[in-house]
Amino acid sequence: MSGREYPFSVDASWAVAFERMAGHCMTCPMCTATDDRAANLQLTCPEAVRLSRECRDARRGA
Repeated sequence: MSGREYPFSVDASWAVAFERMAGHCMTCPMCTATDDRAANLQLTCPEAVRLSRECRDARRGA
């Protein structure tokens, strides 16, 4: 390794918003609801929609 810090964008505002959305979606009963064959039901969770919009806006710089 060159000793230089690896370029990583964790400090970006969109990364923080994405982590919040991912954290929610991995633990939310509605986001993780599955059928009897373990297929995700893709239910519309209002909180996930809000967090997704927040993440998208952060990516766009809004």
